[in-house]
Amino acid sequence: MITTDINNLLTMLPSQQEIKAAVFALNKDSAPGPDGFGAFFYQYFWDIVKEDVVKAVLQFFTTSWILPGFNANIIALIPKTPDAVSIDQYRPIAMANFKFKIISKVIADRLANIMPSLISEEQMGFIHDRNIKDSLCIASEAANLLHNKSYGGNLALKIDITKAFDTLEWPFLLKVLKTFGFNDIFCNWIHVILQSAFLSVSINGKAHGYFNCTRGVRQGDPLSPLLFCLAEDVLSRNISKLVDEGKLELIKGTRHVNVPSHAFYADDLMIFCKGKMAGLMALKDL
Repeated sequence: MITTDINNLLTMLPSQQEIKAAVFALNKDSAPGPDGFGAFFYQYFWDIVKEDVVKAVLQFFTTSWILPGFNANIIALIPKTPDAVSIDQYRPIAMANFKFKIISKVIADRLANIMPSLISEEQMGFIHDRNIKDSLCIASEAANLLHNKSYGGNLALKIDITKAFDTLEWPFLLKVLKTFGFNDIFCNWIHVILQSAFLSVSINGKAHGYFNCTRGVRQGDPLSPLLFCLAEDVLSRNISKLVDEGKLELIKGTRHVNVPSHAFYADDLMIFCKGKMAGLMALKDL
């Protein structure tokens, strides 16, 4: 799917202007990483620090190597509910060193430009020119047909992927990138970014040691949602394949208009189909 020309654009060395654009596109009020220097510092003192920043960023793109500690992160645990008591009721947010976020942002901006042509139309989250509200409209219209006696036997499944970002396996992600046609240089960049991460959990405002990652993509990294969408698209395409092969029957709407087989909104999935055992077993076996 990825042509040689697109691969060349993805892996070309970033210009000083592209690096500057990434610096100023990041939220200046975002929390700083372990080194204590956030976006506001780099944006305010850009004329002073730009040469060193550009050299540091270009070093990664020319060598595919990240300095030890460059990709260090503080993990803040954000409660999902006011009365959160167990670890699964907290959302881990990674606060990376800003210099690393520049690298991630440059790659994310390049990747975002081609994502609409790669990702199935059923995915509405994180993709340019797609609105996540469209998924809600599709789900609402499909739900209206579930209780229509003229169109009986309809079924809707809502699937929430638990710890979706945290449980993404790196070998699978890299295999997906290869399958899409990303070249070795780009895949190696992603591998280095994933493998070089060091994390420390902040408890009562204080970091407690560092440990390596072995899987997952970090919430708070500009690149993470796009990588997750690429991996998740495998599931989307497999559901569509079941429909094409006649193994999953679609819900028929008014005037014989078929309801979409599924809709993604970020890491949430709605599946709409006829409630036949054969189709459900085919879904289960994906």
